Amino acid sequence: MQDAPEIWDVAIIGGGNAALCAAITAAEAGARVVILETAPKTYRGGNSRHTRNFRCMHDGPLGPLTDSYLEDEYFADLMKVTGGKTDEHLARLAIRTSQDCLPWMEAHGVRFQPSLSGTLSLGRTNAFFLGGGKGLVNAYCRTAEALGVEIRYEANVTHLELDGDRIAWVDYAHQGQD
Repeated sequence: MQDAPEIWDVAIIGGGNAALCAAITAAEAGARVVILETAPKTYRGGNSRHTRNFRCMHDGPLGPLTDSYLEDEYFADLMKVTGGKTDEHLARLAIRTSQDCLPWMEAHGVRFQPSLSGTLSLGRTNAFFLGGGKGLVNAYCRTAEALGVEIRYEANVTHLELDGDRIAWVDYAHQGQD
């Protein structure tokens, strides 16, 4: 006799920064959420576990950030990094909304540390995660789990069944079991 399928309001494939933020937001809205992370628990977080800092616009001191880092300066920095290959409208939208991210992150368990002294203005532009990317991922996982999000590690998604514009079914192998 086969077990009845589990019903989730939201299934998130992957367990990096964006996935964890989506899971937290959905759970706070009352959804029953599962994260299907292909990595084992010790390697969770995708590329997010390798990051070390976050950059956001701010019009005055914000959390660990000093002074201000305004939209035009941030955009100019972005243009240097991308060699001018940037959609200005989307970039400015992301920059403007980035100021709200740092307080949201802090409210959801992420901790920051001051930048090292003598690092040319990084204390003004970059907020460094306490514990690096692993600290970021671990904080979000703790918050998600406290909200009832189930995280399944070693969960390899093999098929998505569509019903119109909705995913009706997710097939995956969990720890080698279908």
